[in-house]
Amino acid sequence: EYDATSIDARIEREVQSDGVVLYSFTGCPFCKKAKEVLAEEGARFTAIELDLDDDGGAVRARLGARTGRTSMPSVWIGGRYYGGCNDGSGAEAPGLLPLRDSGKLRTLLRKVRAL
Repeated sequence: EYDATSIDARIEREVQSDGVVLYSFTGCPFCKKAKEVLAEEGARFTAIELDLDDDGGAVRARLGARTGRTSMPSVWIGGRYYGGCNDGSGAEAPGLLPLRDSGKLRTLLRKVRAL
């Protein structure tokens, strides 16, 4: 049991707090890959490890309600959801690797001053 309004407010604060925010699990291979990609790009980012967070399950559930996906990682750039590591939920949220491979990731990272 959790307070959805409180968790939603937390998520909104977090995704607006840094240019790049990554919700993650420490042992997740896709999460590790996403962090590696951002590091290789030289990006500054905040990783929020939900498996180490007392409210991690609630945050994951509310991310799912917001994005339609509960898989991790959940990548946010400039307060906007961009999917996971390999994929997302369509053209608006294609995933981190497709953004990198299309050349759009560096542009987004520059826009939010994460480079």
